[in-house]
Amino acid sequence: MFIIIFATVIYILSIAFVRYRNIDKFSLVRQLSDFSTFMVPFNIPAYLLSKTPIQPFTDRQYFPELQLLEDQWEVIRDEARILYAEGLIGVSDDLPGSSFYKNGRWKSFYLKSFENDIPSAYELAPKTMALIDQIPSMNMALFAALMPGKELKKHHDPFAFTFRYSLGLITPNSDQSGLIVDGNNYHWKDGESIIFDETYMHSAYNHSDQVRIVLMTDIARPLHIKTIQKIYYLFGRHFNRLFAIDNVDTRYSGIGNKIGKGVLAYSAMMKRFKAKNKPLYVFTKVSVTFSLLGLIAYNLV
Repeated sequence: MFIIIFATVIYILSIAFVRYRNIDKFSLVRQLSDFSTFMVPFNIPAYLLSKTPIQPFTDRQYFPELQLLEDQWEVIRDEARILYAEGLIGVSDDLPGSSFYKNGRWKSFYLKSFENDIPSAYELAPKTMALIDQIPSMNMALFAALMPGKELKKHHDPFAFTFRYSLGLITPNSDQSGLIVDGNNYHWKDGESIIFDETYMHSAYNHSDQVRIVLMTDIARPLHIKTIQKIYYLFGRHFNRLFAIDNVDTRYSGIGNKIGKGVLAYSAMMKRFKAKNKPLYVFTKVSVTFSLLGLIAYNLV
């Protein structure tokens, strides 16, 4: 009984935590089963031990090594432009997050995934990779293109042990294209960058008639306890290996990508269910969520 009560309290506190820290938030019903709720216990050590302020945006002064990319942004842009012109910044059907790629709205070219080699990155973007290899705090990197007239809906990313650093490369340079983080609207400009905590609610839009391409990366959040930071790193390396891909060799795909396709199929089914009968959908979602929590707690007793 104690374990059931403990798990329920943690679940309720996690919901309260996400809703308290975000100005922009999901409805309470959606928050009940959104993965941002279940990730709170995993992320709490990263928040508590962070050397940087706990807020949506982070100043670049905490990451002086990124100045190298800022100084060479035109070199990076030129490689991204060639890749896009050759169709190599493209749509991926492999990734579990490929709902981003729906209707061709989002295209990407992966450069780095922790210590998991991406051969095509070194072959096709050698100058960019030579720069990235000089930044040890960078765990993930890709060229990300949001197509004209497209949007990415509001979402939380799962892990607080990294920050999202993005550098504008080919953008509309206007208020027609931007990023909204916890209600704060940032407009993309060539050669300018932003660092934000991706566990806050965020979305992206491109209402212009031209493509928006940025260098999108994850950089390690500096923590006061190096051992905890190393544990997070090892987890991230292993997790991302499950979803490994290569930009040109479709045979190179992690097992997590296959599982992800099933998750997307389930998500599509639930969206159809919601469209047909929203009250029944809400009742079912709440019932299943609490039933699963009860089952987990029961098995832990």
